[in-house]
Amino acid sequence: MPAFFSAREYWLSAAAFVLVASLTVMTGFTSSDPDSALYAGLAARLTDEPVARWVAPEWWGFWPEAHMTGLFREHPAGIFWAPAALARLGLPAEQSAYVVGALASLVAIVLLGLIVSRLTTRADARAVVLLVQLMPVAFIFRMRANHEYPMLVCLLIVIIGIDGLRQARWPWLLVAIGLTGGLLIKGVFVSIIVLAAGLWLVADPLRAGQGAARQWTGVALAVLAAIGVAALYDVQTMAVTGEPFWSAYWARQMAPLAIATPWEDAVAIASRIWFYVTRLVWHPAPWSLALVWLAVTRGGAWRGLAAHERRALVVAISFVVLAVGMLSLPSRFAERYAFSAVFVVGTVGAIAARRAWPALAGRLAAADERVPALPAVVWTVLAIGRLMLGPYLPRLQA
Repeated sequence: MPAFFSAREYWLSAAAFVLVASLTVMTGFTSSDPDSALYAGLAARLTDEPVARWVAPEWWGFWPEAHMTGLFREHPAGIFWAPAALARLGLPAEQSAYVVGALASLVAIVLLGLIVSRLTTRADARAVVLLVQLMPVAFIFRMRANHEYPMLVCLLIVIIGIDGLRQARWPWLLVAIGLTGGLLIKGVFVSIIVLAAGLWLVADPLRAGQGAARQWTGVALAVLAAIGVAALYDVQTMAVTGEPFWSAYWARQMAPLAIATPWEDAVAIASRIWFYVTRLVWHPAPWSLALVWLAVTRGGAWRGLAAHERRALVVAISFVVLAVGMLSLPSRFAERYAFSAVFVVGTVGAIAARRAWPALAGRLAAADERVPALPAVVWTVLAIGRLMLGPYLPRLQA
């Protein structure tokens, strides 16, 4: 199979990131999105603290609500470390968070293309990395200082690692990096990554009976590594603040679940399911709409898929359905929580659209052949467009 990206394209993608990062710094880009402003501000303020205290950021007055004071326990502090490190190296502190966000968005689409190229074809993968950049959710999240793209990167690294375990033992390190990164970035929401990993592990579309024992062993080692890092995080937090982190954090995160699970709350849970379903239609549009249209008009087309492609489709559908179920239980909900599921829907829809409509496939292939490193070019143009809009692009709900 031809490589999904050539070596030149990886270098050009790196150059594209450097250009966007430079413009982010030179324009002094900030976002009016409250969450992004909060995380960028906290990361910038953290640079004034000793590195040993980077596990224990405080609110430092960055949120207008008066009760948001003292230690920041919304999530672990991992989202702040890369921006704070870049600021220590000389980048403007607040823009560092947006630079990291931009890098995560670029890395995510490349990793997504790598996975698709393994599952289907190079042409499908090239189409995906172009088309998912055009989804509404991609425009809103293109330059943010929040968790969404870093968490998607962690999820994709875990899947790539599990796939690699079919042939070698060392990719357990990738699984460990992805799980640990997700845990330190967004705590309880690592459950979405665990869900994806579990589905892939049980029904790996590419395994065909090979390497199952190595995959299970590697994932077990990765889980133990993540638990060990979490324990060290608690030890360091205790040393710095005199208080543990995880017990207070879990109590806060589990509180919305406790009030959302009784049977009498079934109507509220159903409304949250509807909330996420509608977002899974709108945010990855038009590829979600193409997927629905093709499912209705060409429902038997799935039988023409290769066996491993059918298995991959089952894994994708299962992930989206179970993720919506998990996210709908707590009473606290937000559109951004379904970010990874949105990209799964968008990816499947983009592949379906390319295969179903030869005119679209032909135009994509012609553009890809005519423009060198087209995915990186599209990413660069869209990122610069986002910078030109400054802080004025509306945010998603909550």
